[in-house]
Amino acid sequence: SLALSPAPAPAEPQLFPLLFVLCRREALQLAGLRAQAAAEARLVDGPFVIDLGFTTRQQLLVLPTGVALPAGAASESPCVTWDELDEIARDKRDSAWECEAGYKPVRIETFSEATNRHAKLLPVDNGCPTAVLAGFNMHRMKGTNPVADTKEKLSAFGSLGPSGTVLDVCTGLGYTSIAASRLPGVERVTTIELDPGMVEMQRRNPWSRELFTSPKIERLLGDATVVLPGLHSGAFSCVCHDPPMSSLAGDLYGLQFYQELYRVLRPSGRLFHYIGDPDSKASGQLFKGVGARLREAGFADVKLAKDAFGLIATRS
Repeated sequence: SLALSPAPAPAEPQLFPLLFVLCRREALQLAGLRAQAAAEARLVDGPFVIDLGFTTRQQLLVLPTGVALPAGAASESPCVTWDELDEIARDKRDSAWECEAGYKPVRIETFSEATNRHAKLLPVDNGCPTAVLAGFNMHRMKGTNPVADTKEKLSAFGSLGPSGTVLDVCTGLGYTSIAASRLPGVERVTTIELDPGMVEMQRRNPWSRELFTSPKIERLLGDATVVLPGLHSGAFSCVCHDPPMSSLAGDLYGLQFYQELYRVLRPSGRLFHYIGDPDSKASGQLFKGVGARLREAGFADVKLAKDAFGLIATRS
């Protein structure tokens, strides 16, 4: 499947870290368990959706003071107290909250000293969260969601998605790398991320966990304009270039960078370049310039991938 999917419920209780992530609607569901709290801890049957929709638990541990995950033995400390659940449920910013036994819940957000940008995790109805970077959503949100957005980007390579060795430039939350790595035709995914702050967001986002556990994914940290020249020529069958908006992207829309993308692709290898809404005035002008520079870099068959908001091109 080209789409991301949530984690299945565990078949039986396991040892879990006493930590989970909640959004406002999940906190509302758990706050409703307060009426079932008793003088002693007790398991309550679900199902319960936590981790921003990523995890479904069949049971939770309800304590006199709050809610915890079953962890083999009853915990004396809840992951989140009743008062904290009420606070999250009243959150008008609709943030993602990290809840850990013994600590107050904290919003999943960061300020990167490397890029001087603020980023936060933003929950999304019926799907994985997006990140808001310097005030801009990292995924298309109007009439879609991050799951569908990721599927469209991979579908730009064809109905079966990319294959062989894949390079994902600008990891973000890693959804493209994760979805690509699950495809049977993909051997390996190499992904490059500039911002250590975004790596922190990945580590704290339940939907990004496979970035750190999949044997098919190699993560590289650094400026792609510096990292790319160190990669072997012809190393990749497919490249997904998903830069932020041009005002935040530095040289990632430049001819020299496109020449490097051309170099690391194998002959007949394909490039998908995300740009933005082709029907918008600003992105419409950008499409023309990007297309011209890709052709100048040597790419052939440069075409609009309208549903994916980008261009698809082939190394000749």
